[in-house]
Formats: sequence, structure tokens, C-alpha cells
Amino acid sequence: MNDDWRLKGYKGSFYGKIFVFQEFHSTEKNDHEHCEFCWKKITDLPIDETERSGYAYYDEKSKQSHWICQPCFNEFKQKLNLKSEK
Repeated sequence: MNDDWRLKGYKGSFYGKIFVFQEFHSTEKNDHEHCEFCWKKITDLPIDETERSGYAYYDEKSKQSHWICQPCFNEFKQKLNLKSEK
């Protein structure tokens, strides 16, 4: 059993999905996202303790983007079989 708090709610939903490393760009409707694991804010706004880029996957079915910050992606990529395209 893994006791890492960041994985408590993860149910394997990203298995086989391909994430793209990219900078976040604010829109009128959305000025930030959160890492799916640690909940760190990902934004292009000048705010302390945020990430400006991360790994993103767009789910066509739900019409939602899912973001993972670079530190979490690097830490969990082998364990969770996360895939990326640069």
C-alpha cells in the first residue's frame, strides 16, 4: 500500500494517456489549473509558489484538461506508467 498523500484518490485514470509538456496560458474562462496529484497551482500569472508549465492531457470525452506539475510527473512517471510527448 502506498502512503503518499498525493496518490490517495488516484484510480489509474491516466494509464496509457499521452501528456504533452507545455506552458500554461490563461484564457478569459481559466487563469490556472491544479496538478492532479499535489494540487499545486499551474498558471502564467505572477504568483509565488506556482508552476508556469506542466504535463497536460485533454480528454475528448469529458472535454476537460488534466495537468500534472513537472515534479510530480517526474516522480510518478515510472510507478504509474505515465507517458509523455515533447
